Amino acid sequence: MATYPKMYRVTRQFTEPVLDDLQTEVKVAVSALVANRKLAPGSKIGIAVGSRGIASLSIILKAIVLELNQLGFRPYLIPAMGSHGGANSTGQMQVLQNLGIDFKELNVECLAEMSTNVIGKTSHEVPIHFAETALKLDGLLICNRIKPHTRFTGNVQSGLLKMMTVGLGKETGAATYHRAEREIEFDDLIREAACVIIEKTPIIGGIALIENQSKQIAEIYSVPANEMIDREPALLKRAMELVPRLPLQKIDLLIVDEMGKEISGTGMDTNVVGRKFNDHASCPKDWCQTSLIYIRGLTAATAGNATGIGMAEFTNPEAVAQVDWVKTRINSITAGHPTAAMCPVVLDDDKAVIEAAMQIAGENLRILHIRNTAQLKEVFVSQSGLDELKVLEPNCVISDCDYYNCENLHGF
Repeated sequence: MATYPKMYRVTRQFTEPVLDDLQTEVKVAVSALVANRKLAPGSKIGIAVGSRGIASLSIILKAIVLELNQLGFRPYLIPAMGSHGGANSTGQMQVLQNLGIDFKELNVECLAEMSTNVIGKTSHEVPIHFAETALKLDGLLICNRIKPHTRFTGNVQSGLLKMMTVGLGKETGAATYHRAEREIEFDDLIREAACVIIEKTPIIGGIALIENQSKQIAEIYSVPANEMIDREPALLKRAMELVPRLPLQKIDLLIVDEMGKEISGTGMDTNVVGRKFNDHASCPKDWCQTSLIYIRGLTAATAGNATGIGMAEFTNPEAVAQVDWVKTRINSITAGHPTAAMCPVVLDDDKAVIEAAMQIAGENLRILHIRNTAQLKEVFVSQSGLDELKVLEPNCVISDCDYYNCENLHGF
């Protein structure tokens, strides 16, 4: 019988910015954007929303809708998520509902049609698709989180411009951009397409959100349409300063309880787990070096979309049973990342995975166990990782725990 590594519960201490009065900050941001445009009372204003589980998203959307109503406008929600939700309107509406967005409570209509119009081309002749429903509105607000992208590098990654181009390009536009970025730098492509979109669509501006390590809104920025392209690189730089980090830099086995599209575009944030540049190996440019990853399950909100599971080495039968392989395949192929939909090695239970990892990396296994890449305040660390942990995070609280429970781990 194997002797499993001793595990400890670790509570991390984060000192980071957080907004106390979120609703007021949102109200001020929306008012500032709308004030820059001459819009008649009753104007139809769309709010573009993606598939990510942004902190306090339902509160933010409620505040946007309330402010637009008070200013005399008619707000609508528009899914801006490319091919997510099975690349159909019903699926995309369900994605928003899974994120806790209640259309009836907000008293808004969701314009989820997937049809697009080509409104121009880039200098490389890449057609620029844009949601047809959004073109019929009087104004459009882009509400999104700014953060490092899970695959792309450069001065523009995940944020307002990506949602404006890839997200509102629906499935056709998303597939077009992802094909093009194989030969054209992503940030150059997105900025050029965004320039055309700002000129030819009713975009008013963006509500840019930055989160802290504790999955709270740290900062909100109101970005007028004519400033979006110039300001996003600085906002990305600020977001990188607050990006979540694991408490170890050398990890033999990373155990992830759940992954999902609302957590990250690749189910688990590659910037966190050290897989941004290679699906199955950490590179020197990654912050941490992770040898093996084990996925234990999917979130309910991801509704079976397991894009990113292919980056893990191990999973279990329960996780595989949760996967909607059609959704996963569509999303991964559209993104030009088919390996993200591949199935890892399936082992019967948690201990079988630990035993396999010990066979690969040795008995003195350095294990880090997290709930997901967005919730990192409480983790489990094996005894072999404690020395590094105490150096990197001297203020963390380490305690004994009853980690092993029959065949499965105690977990969170």
